[in-house]
Amino acid sequence: MAHALRERDERLKEFTRKKFMESERLALIGQLAANVAHELNNPLQGIVTYSHLLLERNSIEDSTKQTLNKIVVQANRSRDIIRGLLDFSRQRKPDKTLCDINILLEESHSFLENQALMHNIEVIMDLDSDLPSIVIDPSQVQRVFINMIVNAAEAMNGNGRLIMTTRRDTNRGCIEVTFTDTGMGISEENLEKIFDPFFTTKETGHGVGLGLAISYGIIKEHGGSISVESEVGKGTTFTIRLPVISKVEGVNNG
Repeated sequence: MAHALRERDERLKEFTRKKFMESERLALIGQLAANVAHELNNPLQGIVTYSHLLLERNSIEDSTKQTLNKIVVQANRSRDIIRGLLDFSRQRKPDKTLCDINILLEESHSFLENQALMHNIEVIMDLDSDLPSIVIDPSQVQRVFINMIVNAAEAMNGNGRLIMTTRRDTNRGCIEVTFTDTGMGISEENLEKIFDPFFTTKETGHGVGLGLAISYGIIKEHGGSISVESEVGKGTTFTIRLPVISKVEGVNNG
């Protein structure tokens, strides 16, 4: 009995140590990301501005315009990466209000359903109609939902089934939102890295590996969690848990 208790205590200490190190590492990376983003933003804006000014000149040959257009496209892509870095550093605190998770999830899907990537995906929504409204930042959480849907669609190469569910877990005092796809799955090796900033299995030009890191930060800022289960060749399930809080000042109605 004593041996079992010692083992449990050791596991708890190790878990706490790893969580602390993870928080410290993410904080340092976030600060570094913010500093780099701010340093790059001004010169990048200059590249975009002067490229547009050159494009407005009638004397420029078509071949030169094509080259300038390529510069603008790549500069805009770099600007999007910088925005992602700033979001990852979580410069903005959540602007929380009382919100219906089901409505937010439906709106997130509605925003994406007409995109070509979604046309051959069967979407099943299994939503608990008795969920309480909870205090969240709707724009930030919707961004997480949209990222989950897009990731699932890309994992299925635009062809498969996506099941989105909502449930209340009274034991944990939270609402669970799950996204289950029938995609390629994630290897056990990569499962440990998917929330790391800049980690991605996508091809070059199809993301820089900040989506899940930003989502992780947003949900953590809300006092929640994201977990993942996956099997290669069968699919992946992401589970988001958000605490049931019914007042903006943070009074939990559990």
